[in-house]
This record gives sequence, C-alpha cells and structure tokens, in this order.
Amino acid sequence: MNILITGATGFVGRHLVQRLKQDRHTIKVLSRNAVHASQKLGVPAYDWDYATAEVPTEALKNIQVIIHLMGENLGNGRWTNQRKREIYDSRIVSTRKLVAAASSSLECFICPSAIGIYPGQGDEIYDESYAVPEHGNFMQTICRDWEKEAATIGSKGVRRVSIRTGIVLGDGGMLAKLSPIFKLGLGGPVGDGRQWLPWIHIDDLVSAYVAAAVDTRYHGAVNVVSPNPVRYRDFAAALGKALHRPAFLPTPAFILKLALGEAAALALNSYHVVPTQLLQTYGFEFKFTQLSAALDDSFGKS
Repeated sequence: MNILITGATGFVGRHLVQRLKQDRHTIKVLSRNAVHASQKLGVPAYDWDYATAEVPTEALKNIQVIIHLMGENLGNGRWTNQRKREIYDSRIVSTRKLVAAASSSLECFICPSAIGIYPGQGDEIYDESYAVPEHGNFMQTICRDWEKEAATIGSKGVRRVSIRTGIVLGDGGMLAKLSPIFKLGLGGPVGDGRQWLPWIHIDDLVSAYVAAAVDTRYHGAVNVVSPNPVRYRDFAAALGKALHRPAFLPTPAFILKLALGEAAALALNSYHVVPTQLLQTYGFEFKFTQLSAALDDSFGKS
C-alpha cells in the first residue's frame, strides 16, 4: 500500500516505518525537516509546518493510508496556557488540514489518541464503550477533539481509526527517561503508587497500526494497551528488577504538582483501561502480555 506518515522520526514513527518497509509498503513522510527525515528513515520526505503551510499536494498523490503521528510532547515542561495551545493545535489543527487535503485515493486515516480520554480516577475499568463527556479535563478535551476532527474524514467515505495508547515500552520513549533515574537507585512509585498504568510494548503497538491499515474491520476508537495493566508501584518494582536496582523511593504527589503543575496528572492519574475491541472484535494477538517480559525485551534481555 501507499502510506503517508507524519511524526515519522519519533519513537513510534521510527519503529512503524521500519516494519512497513519490511512488509514492502511504499512510504512517504511529512516532516518539519524533510532532508533530515529522509536521511534518517531512508524514504521520500516532504517539508510541512502545519502551523504555516497547507499539506504538500505531491505528498498526497496516490496515497491510500495516512498515519498521523505528529504532536507536541505532552511531558515536556509545565502546561502553561501557551504550552497547552501548542499541544492542542499540533494535534487538532494538523489533523484538520490533513482531512481537508485528503485526495480521492485515500482509503484509511489512522490517528493516535490516548488513554487520557478516560476520567483517570480510581479502579473503575474503562473500554471503548465509555461515553466521552462534552466537558472534561485538559487531556479529555484534547483526545475528544482529536478524535472528532479525525472522524470528519468519514464525510469523504474514508475509514477512520483512532488508536488510544497507554505507556509505550521499548528502546526509547518513556523508558529512556526513566532508566537513568532508576539506575541511580532513585526510582520508585509516584504518589501512593496505587494508580493504574496501562502499558503496551512497541512491537504490539506497531502491529496494531499495521493491522488497522490493512484490515478493513478496524474503525473508530481502539484501545491499544496490554490486557494486563498494572499499578504504578508494581511497574516501578518491575522496572527496578529489570535494571537490578532498588525501586522503593516514592515521589510525593505534591512534589510532582509543584514541579509540573497540571502536567503531573500524567503520572498521578489512574487509568484502568482494557483492550476490548482488539481482543473481542478483531482477534488481535499480543506478543507481550506480561510486563516483565516486555521490560526484559526493551533492555535487550530476551
């Protein structure tokens, strides 16, 4: 298939491009720095700054699938009003422009979302049947509007899939930030450690994106998380074990809130999310269902 990807130089994008190339799909990417992206990924790339330019027409020629991964990193810095606007626009405005520019060859539009669309409180279990409220917190607002914007592609007869993702484990991403802390023996649970942490190994996430692109049964919102979420304290203990380091030093919630403001919610909220659609509707087979195996593989111990 002919596939166009945004955000292709990021952690998920790099792994996805590699898999799609192995499967002999034809790949193009949109990037703020096309020369760098093309050299890094070995595929044709086109310059695109969503804030100042329209989508290059040549990039969309004969494209059957768009996988739109780009978006400002949620975990970089405090959520000031300006930062919130950057986070929001990088997702919603860019999606709006891609939908508007989509050519008649397009068959499928795949866009990330996040577990942040759920309330993030307590032990209640959530799946795709959850009714997203019109008014929620910042993360819920982003995810709701992101999915709504992507869904407008349906007016062009194009299938849409919104991938709701949890913490992604692999040779990069969150583990790249946490590992140095844990290796110093400074890692541990955050807050009371009872909050639920949905995770997914990068290989399974990439497989879900590929399946969504080629399997026409996939549509709408899909939770792409392991069927076995864990509490944060158990995640910290498993990560410490994988790195042969102690992991008992808790980080008090008020410290995170002082340091990060609203962004502290990314670590303190509790998301007991399950992949109902993947398992019951699409018959997806996970490669990694246990956290210990996913961590060992991430650190090259498999």
